[in-house]
Amino acid sequence: MSPARVESGAPTALLERAMEILGCFDEKHSALTLTQLAQLTKLPMSTCHRIVGTLEDGGFLSKGSDRKFRVGTKLWTIAQHAPLSERLRESALPTLARLYEETGENVTLAVLDRGQALYVDRLVGERSIPTISRAGGHLPLHTTGVGKVLLAYQSEKAIEQYLAQPLPKPTPQSITQPDALRKDLAEVRKNGYSITRQEMTRGSGSIAVPIMRNGKCVAAVGVIVHLNRLDVNRLVSTLTDAAASISAELDGH
Repeated sequence: MSPARVESGAPTALLERAMEILGCFDEKHSALTLTQLAQLTKLPMSTCHRIVGTLEDGGFLSKGSDRKFRVGTKLWTIAQHAPLSERLRESALPTLARLYEETGENVTLAVLDRGQALYVDRLVGERSIPTISRAGGHLPLHTTGVGKVLLAYQSEKAIEQYLAQPLPKPTPQSITQPDALRKDLAEVRKNGYSITRQEMTRGSGSIAVPIMRNGKCVAAVGVIVHLNRLDVNRLVSTLTDAAASISAELDGH
């Protein structure tokens, strides 16, 4: 590689543009045309076409008969080698299945990812209330049970940085005032579990507990239920046992 190419930052710029293109795909945009990708990234059509072609050749994107691009299998294959996929999901799955059988409710497993709750896995109960969480999706920390747990166990500096930003308020019950959230998070740390009531979706509540390793919260496991079935004592006990089981499985790997 020539010195001029290194100084120009061209490889870095191309990588950043490729990441912008891949970042366009989410739960609302699972299939996009080249024109849509160019519009979302604000890249010139020629540049977008060239980079998308390279990503397609590498298996990172695939184009269907409808001429829309989707995330390719190469990304999925690479993701399976991430420690998060290899250890946490594999270790937690038997316990999540048991938790699902015991409660019949939505069961969620999440980790902290760039200031949001990343849902690593989700099992849906037959009688469970509809929710917007899904495996691989992100939701705010302050409006979800697992999110509050993940936020509560962060450093004071990290918590203050989170509270200093504008916080979305998906429902009238969402807590967005910094002082109220500080008090709520202090209760989570004191009690060892979080409770939400209609803070993300109407009619639903959630309970979540931390999964601890070496004194650090590495993930959170929770259930989402209809408010009429929010039996705090029973669910906290069940979840605490589940979190201990997952932690033990992680230590055994």
